[in-house]
Amino acid sequence: MKLLSIFLMSFLLLGCETIATIKANVAAPSTPTATIMMPEQTLQKDDLSDDDADGVITYREQCLNSVLGSQVNNSGCGTDSVNKVRQELKINFSNNSAVILPQYFADIKALSNFMQRYPGLDVLIEGHASRQGSRALNMDLSQRRAQAVMDLLINKFGISTSRVSAIGYGFERLLDESDSQLAHQRNRRIVAELSGDNLVKDMKWTIYSVDKIH
Repeated sequence: MKLLSIFLMSFLLLGCETIATIKANVAAPSTPTATIMMPEQTLQKDDLSDDDADGVITYREQCLNSVLGSQVNNSGCGTDSVNKVRQELKINFSNNSAVILPQYFADIKALSNFMQRYPGLDVLIEGHASRQGSRALNMDLSQRRAQAVMDLLINKFGISTSRVSAIGYGFERLLDESDSQLAHQRNRRIVAELSGDNLVKDMKWTIYSVDKIH
């Protein structure tokens, strides 16, 4: 009987202690949970576009109209400006003829497309001849051939007359002074000389490399 009394007393005391512990935990202030602050969204103030596709963003751009494909510095400006770019046109004429066959229109059309894209450019079409025949004959022939190219640019491809001129040099400006057939072939040529403000040294306006720069 005494043991039973002791057991009941211990159980009651344990129960009181458990209840007291629960009440104390409820009454105690809870530990604050750390609040994670989301960073504010950064507003992009600088213009990162590249309107002239030269690899320089508009924010740093100082030359907005650089020629497509030209080499530019960190400010988007051509690093080596020139006044003229010369390009030989791939045109073959029949003997003593100034008629341009349709299969040779491609380079002339490429030139016209480039001039339409950059209206500030003008072109001088040069006719050159080999040292075969008289000086007078070759001077006249080279002029007529240059004129034929000019007429196509104006009448077929829509370039303004004020932007195109033609001149024949005969054999005054030979590429090759020798008297071989290869030399004669090289010397019979049509060259387009572009001039304007937006030219750079490494500019190419056809699939061919720039022939010569002055």
